Amino acid sequence: MKERLGVVDRAADIASLAAFRIVFGLSMAFSVGRFFAHGWIPEYYFVPKHFFHYYGFEWVRPWPGFLMYAHYAIMGMAALAVAVGVAYRASAIVFFLFFTYAHLIDKTNYLNHYYLVSCLALLMIFLPLDRAASVRTWRRPDDSWDRVPAWMLSLVRFQVGVVYVFGGIAKLKSDWLVHAEPLTIWLGANQEFPIIGPWFRYKEFALGFSWAGAAFDLTVVPFLLWRRSRPFAYTAAVAFHVITARLFQLGMFPWIMMGSALIFFDASWPRRALERLGILRPSAGEPATLPVLPPWGRALTGIYVAWHVLVPLRHWLYPGNVLWTEQGYRFAWNVMLMEKNGAVDVTVVDPASGRKWTVYPTDYLTRYQSKMMSTQPDMILEFSHVVADDFARRGHPGVEVHVEALVAMNGRPARPLVDTRVDLAKEKEGFGAKRWILPFDETPPEM
Repeated sequence: MKERLGVVDRAADIASLAAFRIVFGLSMAFSVGRFFAHGWIPEYYFVPKHFFHYYGFEWVRPWPGFLMYAHYAIMGMAALAVAVGVAYRASAIVFFLFFTYAHLIDKTNYLNHYYLVSCLALLMIFLPLDRAASVRTWRRPDDSWDRVPAWMLSLVRFQVGVVYVFGGIAKLKSDWLVHAEPLTIWLGANQEFPIIGPWFRYKEFALGFSWAGAAFDLTVVPFLLWRRSRPFAYTAAVAFHVITARLFQLGMFPWIMMGSALIFFDASWPRRALERLGILRPSAGEPATLPVLPPWGRALTGIYVAWHVLVPLRHWLYPGNVLWTEQGYRFAWNVMLMEKNGAVDVTVVDPASGRKWTVYPTDYLTRYQSKMMSTQPDMILEFSHVVADDFARRGHPGVEVHVEALVAMNGRPARPLVDTRVDLAKEKEGFGAKRWILPFDETPPEM
């Protein structure tokens, strides 16, 4: 291994990172195609009259008319360019910006794997994953690398690994491990599942499934890294993700994780596979001089790692059950932890005249937005402001907005989520605890 500026970096074969780039780019292009095929672009961006914003990103709005179609078309082309390694860095930047912008438009559509895709796309901007198996190296063979600094591989592994590890930690709750919820509800609704479906009616099966899911998330990363257990661990990962994809309609998430889990294999696995197939000759060259991560790069990497360790734990800063309050719930890899259903009644009061109005959420929102809003306090708060602003435009400034939200979570009877005495039109969004969220009743779910 060569030295540069007196620093020696440990090297790793670039082959697995190149394979990761190809799988990521192709899967993202396929995802974009699904938005066109299923008509999700008009459904998500043209039909709604209001969009629920992420705090600090209120300025993010859908483009008018055909520009949203152009937005997704450019995103898909950027994903394909990443896959084949043409104009790689520019394509990675475009994909990251376009993908992240699209999914910041409406909090209603938050999914864990959207966040994961943005994180991976951000990393790829700074990692030279086009130095092998790419159009760049086909055109300019001298740009080809056999090795990269090992920290690059470790960073991608870290990003994929936190999904599993924090997903497992999040399952260490009584609802999941003791009461087998929400799996009891979900499995009971899928008894037509081939072969094992008839067992889904039994609480014991749901409990075993819950424990197996937590154990899988907590152990799959080390078992994938260990060569002797890797074949069994990856087989288990594929089985786990295929079953969950079939049962729970999780979109692209299971398939993204199956592809991403290959990053834990030996770094040279794609090279050795191609050599065995006779497609690639064994490499006999010396590794290229490795780029050294400067001090500022190490500092930024440390900040990035700290972010992904601390953000999933931030819910401990808030009172109450995170599944109930959802403060600190997003961006924390809380996957498949709750079944919540709610109903919201909104009353608008003019304090000057005493006049009252009943507001129906579907007068402002799509049915899906209304459903998601009814169980999420921050969305209830934003909707209250939308209603107050609308009444002000109609000649009723300064109205109060009171919300009665009854929410059932993980098999429990519906209980009030919001203090109806509080005028939510005067409450502000922010990072502080929302004192108007009522405490969660820890009574176990009905058996």
